[in-house]
Amino acid sequence: MRRSGSKIIRLGAFLGLVFALLLLNLSTGSTATAAGFPEKEITLICPWPAGGSSDLITRSIAAAMAKHVPKPTIVVNRDGANGVIATTETRTAKPDGYTIIQGTTGLFTIQPLTQKNLGYKMEDFDFLLGLTNEPILLVVHVDSPYKTVEDLIQGAKKENQIIRFSNSGLIGLPSMAGSYFFQKAGVKSQPIPFKGGAPALTAMLGKHVDAHVNHPGDCMPHIKSGALRPLVISAPQRFYSLPDVPTMKEKGYDIDIGVRKFIFAPKGIPADVQKVLLAGLQKAGEEASFKKAMSDAYLMLEPMTGQQVRQHLLDTLPVIKKLMDEIPKK
Repeated sequence: MRRSGSKIIRLGAFLGLVFALLLLNLSTGSTATAAGFPEKEITLICPWPAGGSSDLITRSIAAAMAKHVPKPTIVVNRDGANGVIATTETRTAKPDGYTIIQGTTGLFTIQPLTQKNLGYKMEDFDFLLGLTNEPILLVVHVDSPYKTVEDLIQGAKKENQIIRFSNSGLIGLPSMAGSYFFQKAGVKSQPIPFKGGAPALTAMLGKHVDAHVNHPGDCMPHIKSGALRPLVISAPQRFYSLPDVPTMKEKGYDIDIGVRKFIFAPKGIPADVQKVLLAGLQKAGEEASFKKAMSDAYLMLEPMTGQQVRQHLLDTLPVIKKLMDEIPKK
């Protein structure tokens, strides 16, 4: 009896040890998965073709991540429908951290208002962090009588003038920002849309319009050459290349409309994997090589948390909706 009892005790102890080891293995298994991420290359999707500012940002951040993530980050251009195709496809990608995508403000503020049956919504994604901002610059020709933004506002009101301003298209953030600014300033305005920023800029250089709205990168060569005069910018802070140009907020107009570029991913990425991704992206955004690439392209660095990106989009959406509702219908 004594032997049987001791056998039972030893068997119980053995089974207990096996059970404990199993529990230990299960608990360390999930940690190992997080610690091992990434075990293969990460795909960073650019929803626009090669050559533009979005492509530059994705390639620059991917290159900078090489120092901070053990596996390469591969950029894949998947353009089409102003970013909608790639964004819709990313929504259904596996939320394992191996597929991330670069986005812009318009994907969640303009596209939902202009496209029926959009294949995604803001709630479908985890927003990781914001990288840059391309604010809107209001410029006039160097021969214009308006030396400052106050000159333009006061002069237009005094003469009861309608300010005709060229832009890259009615349904675009530059046009929206221009209309919103003149509306808040109490100035009558008429947006003159063109098929792209280049012909809109040409109209300004040819003095065919009173003003022009565009991103700093498009205007800077002509500002440096002395052909254009910048008056005001729609950014939270002054633009580093134009330190003397005031922001719209400084002039009393609470306007912050610009093209934010950010990184997001399919919703549901495990918290530990997301932590690794964020660390790599944040450190990459602090690399001198990334900052220089952005500065050379006249892109304003504007780091934001994922929550700040989401909130900015939520705040911007009703402003854009109101402006779009005011666009004359043909």
